[in-house]
Amino acid sequence: MLPTSAFEVTMIQLILTSPFQSQDLEQALTYRQPEDVLVLMQDAVVAATAPQWCARLAGVPLYVMREDLQARGLQQRIGLDLDMAGLVALIAEKGSPQTWAG
Repeated sequence: MLPTSAFEVTMIQLILTSPFQSQDLEQALTYRQPEDVLVLMQDAVVAATAPQWCARLAGVPLYVMREDLQARGLQQRIGLDLDMAGLVALIAEKGSPQTWAG
């Protein structure tokens, strides 16, 4: 489910690819509005563990998919934990997301 400290959101930006393999996260950060929330999923979750990306994402409304972190044996350093039910609830509440998938 959605964390209790959910962000005020205008657009959901889903990032699927590792920032070390594509420019998707960089482009999403460049084009996002201040109220947009980023959701790191699949290989993009590595950004929530890498110091250079943690610094870049500081202050950005951010969710990180729990299942994708667990599947990769990673622990997030930033962002709010989100499970699949929470993602579905977020999309149902806020509308269709913008997907960045390399």
